[in-house]
Amino acid sequence: MGHWFVMAALALAATVAQAADLQVNPIMVEFTAGEQSQAIWLTNTGTQPLKAQVRVSRWTQADGQDQLAPSRDLVASPAILEVAAGEQQLVRLIRPNPAPATAEMAYRLAIDELPADASAPREPGLQFLLRYSVPVFVLAEGNQPLSPSRRSATTPGQAGVPAGVSASLEPQGETSLLSVANPGGQRIRLSNLAWIDGGGQRTEVVPGLVGYVLAGQRMQWAIPLAPPLRANGGSLKVRFNDDPNDQTLPLETARR
Repeated sequence: MGHWFVMAALALAATVAQAADLQVNPIMVEFTAGEQSQAIWLTNTGTQPLKAQVRVSRWTQADGQDQLAPSRDLVASPAILEVAAGEQQLVRLIRPNPAPATAEMAYRLAIDELPADASAPREPGLQFLLRYSVPVFVLAEGNQPLSPSRRSATTPGQAGVPAGVSASLEPQGETSLLSVANPGGQRIRLSNLAWIDGGGQRTEVVPGLVGYVLAGQRMQWAIPLAPPLRANGGSLKVRFNDDPNDQTLPLETARR
């Protein structure tokens, strides 16, 4: 039995390592209101050819949850491709109808590594394929890109708390439920969430990405912030989009 677990672990490690040969750039895409196409580069850092599939889903949010649905608003070309070892492949992301958008629209680009030979028999439970989920945004007319790579030198980045953003915390067993409302016309990305208690002690809550709140939506997440830590009051610090500085998340009347 011990030998079987060792062999299974080695098989899993090898499969995951092979899947990691696929790299995607950029990891977020923005279209200006009337822009028709953007480029995605897929790179194979391995020693064997790999196959990949690109699919587009419309991304909305309802009742504090992400919702994905197949969409033809954006078309990936090619949608199925092979990348030679050590090479790159361009995927063009196209808007068939590039009419200026009146409200920001959000999509998710699913980029999956496919089996080298889809017809070959595979052992159940040991086939791990890598998936990238790339956020794509079509900006509303008049809105400026939020991505640093798309901003011009004369366009300042967004700093501070986006206008109108509010949040609430509710106890949820040994964790807390964080709800964030974004009434603005562009999405916000939250990361590096920390709790500062009444004595100034900082506790890292979510050190990486928390998630997105799309334009005009409210999202919620269960976060590992135990109610006893909040007993003496405090505040939440978070980074919005690409702001390098922490900001205080405006909390509604605390609920304990």
